[in-house]
Amino acid sequence: MRSRRRQTMARASALNILPPETYPMSRVRRFLVAAAMLLTLQAAVGLPAVHAASATDAQNPDLAVSLTVPDHASVGDTVAATISISNTSSRIQTFLVKGIWLDPAGEETVQARNGLLLPGQTITREVDYKLDERSIPGTHQITLTVEGRSGTSSATAAVEVI
Repeated sequence: MRSRRRQTMARASALNILPPETYPMSRVRRFLVAAAMLLTLQAAVGLPAVHAASATDAQNPDLAVSLTVPDHASVGDTVAATISISNTSSRIQTFLVKGIWLDPAGEETVQARNGLLLPGQTITREVDYKLDERSIPGTHQITLTVEGRSGTSSATAAVEVI
């Protein structure tokens, strides 16, 4: 195997594709180099790092919920809330899921859907909220509530709208 690699490297070197002392990088090393370059570029350009608020909870022993949102957003942005619901039981679970967006003025926007999960199944979805010109700057709370026959599970996270 090693001799085959040397032959490939020798052919690549002869074609001026790779200098003789160069060896291909592993996927992990390429990922780490790319991540370091991205962070360096981000710092040089002054782009903010992406931070996220998240919450996971399971008050209902059969359904676990998880919610992740960005820490900050600006008016005009679309906020992507990532939600996960897991059936931790050995039975099929039917449920009602509610997404509640509460702005600093106390106004709520509610979205609700019915769902069904097989034993051990997890679903993950991304729900987008558009921050239009009517959005109030300040702390907005997003709550994910999942109601099943064994009770309710919920998770809450906050987005600072600037």
